[in-house]
Amino acid sequence: MSAGRAWLMWGLGALCYLTALFHRMSLSVAGLTAQERFSIDATGLAAFSVVQLVLYALLQVPVGAAADRFGPRRLLSLGMALMAAGSIVFAVAEAYPAAMAGRALIGAGDAFLFVNVLRLAHNWFPGHRYALVAALTGIIGGLGQLIATAPLAALLTGFGWTSAFLVAGVVTAVLLVVVGVALRDGPVAVERSASEEPLRVSLRHAWRNRGTRHAMWTHFTLMGAFVTFTAVLGQPYLVHAQERSSSEASALLTVVVVGFVLVGTIAGQLGSRRPSSRGALVAASAVVSVLCWAVLVVVPGPLPVAVLGPVLFLIGAAGAVSMLAFDLARSANHGHQAGVASGVANMGGFTFAVVAELGAGVLLDELLRHGVDVALAYRLSFLVALVMGLAGTVRLLALNSHAGVRSPLVAVP
Repeated sequence: MSAGRAWLMWGLGALCYLTALFHRMSLSVAGLTAQERFSIDATGLAAFSVVQLVLYALLQVPVGAAADRFGPRRLLSLGMALMAAGSIVFAVAEAYPAAMAGRALIGAGDAFLFVNVLRLAHNWFPGHRYALVAALTGIIGGLGQLIATAPLAALLTGFGWTSAFLVAGVVTAVLLVVVGVALRDGPVAVERSASEEPLRVSLRHAWRNRGTRHAMWTHFTLMGAFVTFTAVLGQPYLVHAQERSSSEASALLTVVVVGFVLVGTIAGQLGSRRPSSRGALVAASAVVSVLCWAVLVVVPGPLPVAVLGPVLFLIGAAGAVSMLAFDLARSANHGHQAGVASGVANMGGFTFAVVAELGAGVLLDELLRHGVDVALAYRLSFLVALVMGLAGTVRLLALNSHAGVRSPLVAVP
């Protein structure tokens, strides 16, 4: 197998994932603009992300099974087509229902990306490199999130809503063509017979596996908190609870993503070279994430940048450690169940985000309706994510003994 060709194939998939993360997080700096454009409250704004993430989460297991059976190229192409269409619809929408349809298309397309990039990694790289390649995939996605912060804010300011999102749709369509022409599923024909197992059987086997459940709770706790803050709630919180300007809020959101990008490589290297360290790293990151959310909820703002910056960086860093969930899932399952196991793990964080974002939006609107001070209301709304993060931490700690084990049933390619 040519290492250069393996990296090229993965790189094409990772570029698709970068695009998906841009689309997923594009409301992180456009949230307040969206509220003005569509005349919606906090619940209506959160609903954009909730619908997007609900579709994403619901499709993870079916997409994982399809990746095992049909290969990643077809599914990546379908996902890119849906995202391109969704971005164009979102760009031209002037009414809330049309905009919601655009976000739904983006969420459905996004669901096809990450698991299939992981499947490319599984097909093209030896097993001992998987944790590193999965972490690098997350880092590339983090770059997409960086583009969706200050650069997107500048694009929105300079060219307006419609032009900014139309450009995103066209770029996605161009990349779709490149993937359709150049991408290959693997270095040899993928054997289908092992993956003909019915979905319900693969899912049952994966779920009964303690390692899969540990992977899911890892992703739930670490990625869930990260997505909850960066997808849509972070900017309004920073503006209203921390008294930052929109440009300052965009810069602080960038700090969260930088934490994700910088720590991702370290976590991947540790997971690849020292599998026994995965459990301790995941557990410590979960505790740190919960403590950071406690600061955002409990301590009155505005916090000095010397405090707020590190807190946000650590939330991003903990999100990066969540990428070890996929190595945990892969190493605990048979190779032909890798897609289903990854899909189960990936559901965790986005289930957290759906519940936390919707819950925070509803709680915030109720608090404001009852006359609670705006800054306090925004802080208290984050209690939803704090409680969920604490519950997830307790659960993953209970399953943590699995984390250093690589299943002898899994053949390392």
